[in-house]
Amino acid sequence: MSSGSPGSVRFLLKSLADFIYPPICYGCDSEVEEGLVCEGCRLALFTHELAVCPKCHRPCTRTAETCGQCRTPFSLSRVRALGLYVPPFDKLVHAFKYSGKTKVGELLGQALAALVQQDEVLSAADAVCPVPLHPARLRERGFNQSLLLAAAISMSTRMRLVECLTRTRYTPTQTLKTNPEKRLKNVAGAFRLRPDSKVAGKRILLVDDVMTTGATLDQAAQALLKGGATSVLGAVVAAAHAGGSS
Repeated sequence: MSSGSPGSVRFLLKSLADFIYPPICYGCDSEVEEGLVCEGCRLALFTHELAVCPKCHRPCTRTAETCGQCRTPFSLSRVRALGLYVPPFDKLVHAFKYSGKTKVGELLGQALAALVQQDEVLSAADAVCPVPLHPARLRERGFNQSLLLAAAISMSTRMRLVECLTRTRYTPTQTLKTNPEKRLKNVAGAFRLRPDSKVAGKRILLVDDVMTTGATLDQAAQALLKGGATSVLGAVVAAAHAGGSS
């Protein structure tokens, strides 16, 4: 009696696994027939977007007059985000960043690329640059989530991908710090332009996964501006703060 082809055995094993452990959406934990996210979360990824604060150009909800952080100096001229750091965006970022679900990262990158393409300012950037990880952090995680997001944007927009920054200090994760002053102190002077980088006269699009106070993006942007970049823009999956009075 034939034991069946390897393909049919794999199918049966997968069907059994799906019956015992049905696949769930990484964004909301609801059951899905296939894929990484449910239709509702996919729709949110590709249709939601935050506006831009009219005063300081950080991400801002459309119902808020300002982002609530305008008093803090900011080196980027415009930052866009897909949404607030709440479900499904926070859960998707967490699955990508801390659980190593790089396929989720590819989906986030595609959504972020679509946002960049429809923004006439961001889409006019000369190059896209990921916020770098310190080598020790890179060894811990195994990948730089910002680089994977930036690569997705580069592939969709044909924008040149450049890794022109290095992280010179190993800093504690920003997620453990809620005080804006402590966040800024944590990353102050943490980035340096690579000696062979040519950013003079260029508009650079910085990419990261989450923006909280903007301290990390700000310090990275300062290094680019000191290197002669004419402007630094930003694109992130989610913003932790995006509304209130400044």
